[in-house]
Amino acid sequence: MQTIIITLNNGKKEEYVKGIKVKEILNKMSKEEREDAILIKYNNKKVNLETELKKNGTLQIYDINTLEGNRIYERGLLYLFVYVTNNILEKDTKVIVKHSIDKGIFCKIDKKVEDKDVLEIKKQMKEIVSKNIPFTKMDTTKYEAVEYFKSIKREDKAKTLFYDTSKYVSLYKLDENYNYIVGDLPSSTGVLKYFDLSLIKDKGIVVRFPSIYDNKKVKRYTHHTNYFNTLEEYSAWGNNLNINNIGELNDYITSNKPADIIQLSEIMQDYKLLSIAEQIVLNKEDYKIILLSGPSSSGKTTSAMKLSLYLKSLGLNPTHLSLDDYFHERAETPLGEDGKPDFESITAVDIKLFDSQISKLLKGTKVVVPTFNFIDGKKEYKRTVQLKENDILIIEGLHALNEELLTNIPKKKKFKIYVSPLTYLNIDNDNRISMTDLRLLRRMVRDNRTRGYSPSVTLGTWMKVRSGEEKHVFPYQDNADALFNTSLAYELSVLKTYAEPLLFSIKEDDPEYQTAQRLIELLKFVLPIPSESVPKTSILREFIGDSYFE
Repeated sequence: MQTIIITLNNGKKEEYVKGIKVKEILNKMSKEEREDAILIKYNNKKVNLETELKKNGTLQIYDINTLEGNRIYERGLLYLFVYVTNNILEKDTKVIVKHSIDKGIFCKIDKKVEDKDVLEIKKQMKEIVSKNIPFTKMDTTKYEAVEYFKSIKREDKAKTLFYDTSKYVSLYKLDENYNYIVGDLPSSTGVLKYFDLSLIKDKGIVVRFPSIYDNKKVKRYTHHTNYFNTLEEYSAWGNNLNINNIGELNDYITSNKPADIIQLSEIMQDYKLLSIAEQIVLNKEDYKIILLSGPSSSGKTTSAMKLSLYLKSLGLNPTHLSLDDYFHERAETPLGEDGKPDFESITAVDIKLFDSQISKLLKGTKVVVPTFNFIDGKKEYKRTVQLKENDILIIEGLHALNEELLTNIPKKKKFKIYVSPLTYLNIDNDNRISMTDLRLLRRMVRDNRTRGYSPSVTLGTWMKVRSGEEKHVFPYQDNADALFNTSLAYELSVLKTYAEPLLFSIKEDDPEYQTAQRLIELLKFVLPIPSESVPKTSILREFIGDSYFE
């Protein structure tokens, strides 16, 4: 009898009979491990419960506390929510899966929804979960799929699929409901046990579920008014232009108007930044420091530079400083829990030096400020700064909104700005575009261009970056006096040309292969736009290069 060696999640190696099925291995695990399994990989390839294992390898079980498992969980839960909501509310009710917000996904509903409706939707969702109904996958031609969605008046899906270059597409079926979902779903509804719903009156419902950091706990919903209103404002703008999804964006491009959508997007973004500058100038006697923060690849540097230009045009003299220049020298960087230097933590910043120099600058003292040499990992002191009348400091960095900084300076003297690419475009009404994925594509393109990092390196470190943001950036966004959206309606069409070759370079045996394939799947719907029309002052230039501010 031939045997094989299988390495499990915990690193333990087990000997099994050659040809053993995946489900037989799962049956040897705890009940919780079996029931919470969302995705199973064998030697880095997705498998199902009936797959026979015939050679040595690694069997990985992904649950909701893993990145890939969490994404699949989100898709399955949203499919279930939309399905149940359409059954409970009026048949012509439009439900649009919009954007992430405070541990959940906001779904816009075009009919009045009351508390009793939310309770009934939740009740029926739980009933379907308890029945453990399978999500069945079936292949069909793209033409048949387009015609089907036209027949049920789902033009959003028909239009997007029309631009898909694939000959065949896969639909998912739940009971008698067919839907097109980008990415994998769980094998059945039984795994979707952890969720809750929160009503936003006259707007829609937030579908809440645990993040990878929450250990299967659904946290209480907190409504972030400024954040929500900014997203709604941009959504309204897209609706006015009739560009709400990728299909409609592609229509704009094929009508020979790509330059129009570039200019319209840039004008709107510049207008919002100008309005923030005007807000600062109106209170220039109060504010001495502008603090600008946001997560990785949000466009902080360009936002700060453009804001400087607007402030200068309005009569102020801005001086720009970066928190990155105040990093501890590499040999002194504090270590994280993994024993490696933790560059994401505020402890990586020399807070004492930073606070001391800013206090001196505000008193009019001439200060020699550092510039951090990222190659040598050391500070260099070559730049002298002194503030004069009408001068104002702009300080940008990952931790700029953290209250541990500048504790000796009154809050009323600090104007805080939070920047982030808050995408409002969908693939279609059921398939959203993740803000996190947009930032990841930006970062991958920039890292490869400026630092020579392979796409695998960027994708492989992304979880650590996100974990740092959860701890050190997102908790402080409510401290902001203004929120600035750095996303551009057209940017995926430009990023596609830069990102696709990098993603296709990742091979099947690479641990980041599945992530790369998921991003390729997203980009395939988007028609490309040449970068030549992108203004040199665009935030997008921070990532693709040739920026006016470089």
